[in-house]
Amino acid sequence: MPTNIRLSQGEQEALRKKAIEINKELVKRGMQPLKDSELVHAFLEKAIGSLELSATGAVVLHAE
Repeated sequence: MPTNIRLSQGEQEALRKKAIEINKELVKRGMQPLKDSELVHAFLEKAIGSLELSATGAVVLHAE
């Protein structure tokens, strides 16, 4: 399994925007902001267990 992945420009921008949104909220709560890499790790930890394959073969994220 690769330890590095390349993100598209769109993915990078979406990650940047989400990091800003989350970090603003963390700062409001008096907590330390997350690095982008920490946010990706947190997302992967939560999302991997929720990935499923649809009947059409598409990978979907099953919301809890």
